[in-house]
Amino acid sequence: MSRVGPDPTLLKQLTANAGRDTFAGMFDEPAPEVREAPEAARGFRARVDLMYAKPPIWRRLDLPGDLMLDELHVVLQVAMGWEDGHLHKFGVGADRRTRAYFVTGFDVSQGDEGIVEGDVRLDQVVSAKGDRLFYDYDFGDGWEHVVLVEEVLDDPPPALVCLTGKMACPPEDCGGLGGYEELADWVRGGYDRRATPMGLGAEEMRAWLPQDWHPDQFSVDKINDALAALTAG
Repeated sequence: MSRVGPDPTLLKQLTANAGRDTFAGMFDEPAPEVREAPEAARGFRARVDLMYAKPPIWRRLDLPGDLMLDELHVVLQVAMGWEDGHLHKFGVGADRRTRAYFVTGFDVSQGDEGIVEGDVRLDQVVSAKGDRLFYDYDFGDGWEHVVLVEEVLDDPPPALVCLTGKMACPPEDCGGLGGYEELADWVRGGYDRRATPMGLGAEEMRAWLPQDWHPDQFSVDKINDALAALTAG
């Protein structure tokens, strides 16, 4: 009499189900925490730093708490001096390894799921002095920013404003911090024709650079004019 063994098809199904139960959620992206929007919007005085840049590249901004994150993206582009030619994402959580990110409209168009930045207000992710929001831009060059709340304002500011800051924004597509530092040294050194960065000739480099760009020059007036144009438009 032959011994009857387990049904191989049933065993395969059970094993597969056990695997799904065991590993369910292990590789899911963490979801960012989003608070309820307060009844009355306040404002935030925040310092925005391009992380790891030396000397520091930063801006101090007064921001309304009811600013949506997709609107904040535009504000940060203008305030820092970027040209919005690359992808970006906002994240919460000090530890980069476990940071939770919002998804953008582009992410949604690509089939990604998550909490959409355009549905979230700034005051739903920060609320107190010392709170931080992270902003990554251009994943190739790897520009990482941190938005640090320095002060909570009783009322939203009457207008978007940059109070102060230091250093020019790196040119787009310059190769990240390493490329920027090499480029900044070259400009500070007087555009030495014998040693040009990025493998280009001196004239090509100067034509490629933004007009009148110097790493140590920063105009708060130009930024505020550009911020005013945002709201006027």
